[in-house]
Amino acid sequence: MGGLTTSPEFLAVFNNPNASLLAFLVASYEVGALFGALFQFTLGDRFGRKTNNIGGAILVTIGAVVQCSSYGLAQFLVGRVVAGFGLGCMTTVIPIWLTECAMPKSRGRCMAMQLSNLIMGLIIANWLDYGMASYSGSISWRFPCAFQIVFCILVLALLPWLPESPRYLLAAGEVQRGTVALAALRGGHPDRDDIAEEIKEIQYAIAIEAEEQGSWSDVFHDNGISGSTRVLIGFSANFFQQLSGVNVMSSLGPYVFQESIGMSRYDALLVSGGLQVWYFLSSLVPWYVVDRAGCRRLFMIGSAGMGICMLLSAIFVGIGTKGLGYAAAVVLYLFQTFFTLGWQSNMWLYPAEILPLKLRLRGGALAVVSQWLFTFVVVEITPPMITNIGYKSYIVFAVINLVTIPVVYFCYPETRGIPLEAVDLLFANRDGERPSIFRVVRDSRNKAFIAEIEQQLQDRARQRADNEGIVDAAKADIEKVELKM
Repeated sequence: MGGLTTSPEFLAVFNNPNASLLAFLVASYEVGALFGALFQFTLGDRFGRKTNNIGGAILVTIGAVVQCSSYGLAQFLVGRVVAGFGLGCMTTVIPIWLTECAMPKSRGRCMAMQLSNLIMGLIIANWLDYGMASYSGSISWRFPCAFQIVFCILVLALLPWLPESPRYLLAAGEVQRGTVALAALRGGHPDRDDIAEEIKEIQYAIAIEAEEQGSWSDVFHDNGISGSTRVLIGFSANFFQQLSGVNVMSSLGPYVFQESIGMSRYDALLVSGGLQVWYFLSSLVPWYVVDRAGCRRLFMIGSAGMGICMLLSAIFVGIGTKGLGYAAAVVLYLFQTFFTLGWQSNMWLYPAEILPLKLRLRGGALAVVSQWLFTFVVVEITPPMITNIGYKSYIVFAVINLVTIPVVYFCYPETRGIPLEAVDLLFANRDGERPSIFRVVRDSRNKAFIAEIEQQLQDRARQRADNEGIVDAAKADIEKVELKM
């Protein structure tokens, strides 16, 4: 949509909307995505990770068809909302599915690679807009709207061949399927010792969480697992990512380069397309650093860099010379580098890591609600902000980025390399009391403490499995005696 916001053919179909209405045309997608995330919050756990993704891809396809065939504002808005709903379903489930399937030592890299693919989509979209800008008539915007269907078809063709989340299957009581899925993901036989050990750890975590009453309202209560605190952390991570200003560039890049910096339409499209290529190249860096540095540290580095870049943009755009306008564009390129390093893949990974299995989809859905709610806010307010307060728009985002740093330092535990089931023990009682979030953060950075809780998890999982074996053997003996009688 970023390139279409400056297309005369597209704007003419909708009677040349003002900045506020144009912003809503773009942001209506986020409204749909928000409701898609809310759907996952209420009903998503019933269907499994694969089914939710397939349903989301179908809805995106339907929405794309409605958009590219539009001749009026209402029809286009309906198409945006429907497609957004489908994407909201998918963006809620995909990070959770990936996190539940990946090995602890490679979760960060897997998510970083997935987000690099997302940027490839942005590159294709931007250069498609640029290429179609030279065509006259409505095909210049209808074809870009329709092209997303190609990727939905790929998703629908390939998803049935992928394994369901073993953690979801075990939570649903499908132990055999869950074991086979985990063995497939680990490249081994279901009877292998390390796979049996991991199954025990997952089952132990599920058993502990099942002792509490389960409902959607659990996300607002402690319930013995610090549930509400962990959901709030996931929600805030999405909040800070969106309020960093990244969607100003990804959703409205050509608009910003044209209206704020003063480029021509074709130069703005060209620079925006180049920005997405740079964005992709920058996204390769987290592949190699996220599992070494951890999300927490990269959040702070990214926020510091983005805050400084936004301040520099405010200065350059505020002075307003042509040379400094291009300098502002360069700084916005650097902004994307700091974003990819700090918040791109890490934000999608972190809520899924921090949340317990019992609340992972519902809490993750609320986190994605935050994602799309504040994406909507940013995309909706940016054109009027640029029109009304100009360079001061960048100051707003700079302040938010700099405020993020102390919040992360004091309130975000480190989860690097920790098994998902061991994260629960980070929040477990200490000396009979629930630890404060500040103590959890300190303990998460203590290597000796992390090693202790990992060993504790393994011991408890084995003990539970042994106890269940004893109970099962006793039941079998009783059944034999009853048969003899």
